[in-house]
Amino acid sequence: MTLLKLTSYERMRRYLASEMGSNLTDDSTKYNKRDIEIWISSISQNVANFLNRELYIETRTEYKDIGYSQLEFWIQAPPIITITSVYADSTGLWDGGESELSDYYSGVEDASVILNYPESYSAKKALRIIYTGGMAYSGVQSIFTVDTTTNWTVDKFCIGNTSGAVGIVKAIGTLALTIEVLYGIFEINETIDEYDDEAGVTAGDATTATISAKTQTALCESNPDIVTACEAEIRYMWKHKFDYENAGTDKEGTTLRRQNFAKRRLPLQPESIDLLSSYRIPAIL
Repeated sequence: MTLLKLTSYERMRRYLASEMGSNLTDDSTKYNKRDIEIWISSISQNVANFLNRELYIETRTEYKDIGYSQLEFWIQAPPIITITSVYADSTGLWDGGESELSDYYSGVEDASVILNYPESYSAKKALRIIYTGGMAYSGVQSIFTVDTTTNWTVDKFCIGNTSGAVGIVKAIGTLALTIEVLYGIFEINETIDEYDDEAGVTAGDATTATISAKTQTALCESNPDIVTACEAEIRYMWKHKFDYENAGTDKEGTTLRRQNFAKRRLPLQPESIDLLSSYRIPAIL
């Protein structure tokens, strides 16, 4: 299983901006980057755990128990993109005696595999599903098909004329731009311009292109609430990195400890849970 990092250092530098609006300093010692990257990996995994689902798009093999007359089997990385094969083995040993099934299809919202006909037995680890599924290849990078890449430069900024979305050019291909999306959602058929600065004040060499398609859509564009929840959690941890076990102080100045787990019980902050709740799978069957 591949961990999908839900945000990036550059996005977090902006999310952790001061009250004056200045981005978090990209200091030469990289202490800020070190701490942020640690939290990105940790909180991304915590969000995936809370959602009970794998987010990175890749091919997976899952084994399922078969119940009496069971037809539907939920998978761990919805939505399903393609189903490679479905096999059954009543012994659950998978030592060469399994048989391939052909009558199956994806369920509602591509979250499950449904058999047209139930197997005639109940058994543990008796069904094997190989499929490609997940929500995104990247938390923050989209790949755009454009009409030209002439004069475009890696690490320059780009801004959408219609959407106002802002990103950083990360790679240039044949009529393709890989963009790290900093904020906003780029639109199909809009013109994007290259700039030397994020504010869009200093233009490059009059560099422009039109987006005709997205061959890879970042999670921050397709499902921004998941990415925002991760960033909110990181900001909370960043703010309390020297005192996160403390809840505050009373009027006498005495430090108040956070409630113990039995009382707290929430794996994430309530605001983050509100953003994520509609994506959560209650249980993997």
